[in-house]
Amino acid sequence: MNQLPALPMPFADAALSHTVPAEEHDLVSLDSILEPGPVANALDGLLRRWGPGDRRAAASLWTQGYFGRLLRPVIAYGLVHDIWFSMTLSDVQVGLSDMATPVRFVLKRAAPAPLSAQLRGIVEDNVRPLIVRMAKVTATSERVHWSNASFAFCRARRQVHDLWSQEAMPADVAARLRETEALRAAEHPLFRLTQTVLDAAGGACLQRKVCCIRYKLDGLKKCGTACPINASTFCRQ
Repeated sequence: MNQLPALPMPFADAALSHTVPAEEHDLVSLDSILEPGPVANALDGLLRRWGPGDRRAAASLWTQGYFGRLLRPVIAYGLVHDIWFSMTLSDVQVGLSDMATPVRFVLKRAAPAPLSAQLRGIVEDNVRPLIVRMAKVTATSERVHWSNASFAFCRARRQVHDLWSQEAMPADVAARLRETEALRAAEHPLFRLTQTVLDAAGGACLQRKVCCIRYKLDGLKKCGTACPINASTFCRQ
């Protein structure tokens, strides 16, 4: 199996492969766990760990964890190394946690294509169909799951941007970041529900436009500067 190049901090926790190792018998297809039974088991696990609380909040936490673990390294590989992956639900293999949530991903490389096409594939092959199915199975709003995807994507892009000073950034990485910035201006769905605001110290922070409602689980709090509830407490426009 070919090895992927290492990702720099803060992505060093990511362990993605682009082929499925034969010895990893605990992997299942993402498509197979987006059914009522497996999703219910995962929500039960999340409620045992972080509840009691609102089951809809557990559903949001499922996609918050999913997009945070999957999209961050996928975007980092794409922006830093120009390596992209097939994101169709049937192509994504996952390893599950003891809560039955996806925490490890094994992916296949995608065919070469322009960056805009790769991001469109992420949305149309993975983000949108997963959100439609999760919202239907859990009776939750699609918008809260889109917010989770948008925040994970914008966080990854921001972390790549901050890896280098403007003068030291490799030219190809800078070009890909500029292209994503153009997509932001075009109201790309992965940007739409996250905004950059000034924090109390005059720096910039990412903030959701839609609350992830994680605070409705007794074991969790609001997500600091990212939370849009009482946003003026943390950030200002």
